[in-house]
Amino acid sequence: MWVDLPGKSYHYADGSTIPPPTIPPGIGEDLHQISLGLRIAAGIMMGLIFIFSIGFMGWTYYHRTTHIVRASQPFFLYIICIGTFIMGSAIIPISIDDGIVSVEGCDIACMFSPWLVTYGFVIAFSALFSKTWRINQIFHHPQLRRVTVNIKDVIVPFLILLGLNTIVLICWTAISPLKWERVHTDARDDFGRPLDSTGRCTVENNKSLPFVVLLLIINMAVLLLANIQAYQARTITVEFSESKYIGIINASILQAGIIGGPLLVIAGSEPSAFVLTAVGGIFVICMSMLLLIFIPKMKYLQEWKKKRFSSRSGSNVSGIKVLNNPRGDDYELRQLKFQIEASKVEKSETSRKMELLRQALASRGIEMDDLLPNENESFQDNRV
Repeated sequence: MWVDLPGKSYHYADGSTIPPPTIPPGIGEDLHQISLGLRIAAGIMMGLIFIFSIGFMGWTYYHRTTHIVRASQPFFLYIICIGTFIMGSAIIPISIDDGIVSVEGCDIACMFSPWLVTYGFVIAFSALFSKTWRINQIFHHPQLRRVTVNIKDVIVPFLILLGLNTIVLICWTAISPLKWERVHTDARDDFGRPLDSTGRCTVENNKSLPFVVLLLIINMAVLLLANIQAYQARTITVEFSESKYIGIINASILQAGIIGGPLLVIAGSEPSAFVLTAVGGIFVICMSMLLLIFIPKMKYLQEWKKKRFSSRSGSNVSGIKVLNNPRGDDYELRQLKFQIEASKVEKSETSRKMELLRQALASRGIEMDDLLPNENESFQDNRV
């Protein structure tokens, strides 16, 4: 607004001393910030991931002594819950923009979200990959053994995946981190004031592109390998059909990556669409892992409890227990048969190792009979 000062006269651009009209107020700039409704929806999806991750972890601990949970190894189930929890927490930085925090806070959120997504995915997926890989290693081996995924089986691929992703993320963060930037469009009013802009995480001269490509190559390669392993294990029957559900999870993650990746690129210029796509993808991946791993186990456990209660409710006449439905206990019979076969295999494996030990001692001129005179006959009987 022009203000006249006493005793002063000004000559304006048109050569007169009459001040030009005051510039009218602008109609306002459309910032395209994330709406409150979208933040609430993202928070609900994140809350569901947290609730199911913590809930299934507590369920695993509570039923850790049951044969259904022990058959799947509690450590394996804990790893999945921890991974989905970390991956779900990435929704927090993804939902941040300059409408609620400063530009410096947006810079931190931009680079923090890839770390959380990558680490959560690696932790959860390493358990799934190790399980499928171990099943194929054992069942395609000439000597069948019981499938057990030990901590070592999960740690090895976990450390390899984590190490490769960590190296790429560190280089990305140090060399060309993501920065928050508000980009103005060409829309201007008559006085040159901007009318439209979008705020998003940007890269400088595409220097971050190689790191993004490396992360995609590493994780997509492992994902494809896991799907190949799951396809090879499609005809293998293990306890509680676990390999089938792991295969479904791997296929779901692959589909989410193939569909979600291009959608993120397309929606990159619209913050709300980008947030919705990214949060939806994280929610689908995490929930598919949790539900397809735990819901079948909960179902099997419930059926086992019902059949166990039904068998206990049978009558007992003259010391002989009569089941109400002696032919309806197929589940228990399958489990007993599986345990008997596993015991036979373990016994044969022990005998084989004892035979190898016997041969090694004999090559050194030592007789096992002298070392274990009382157990020699039992080893002879169990020899394969």
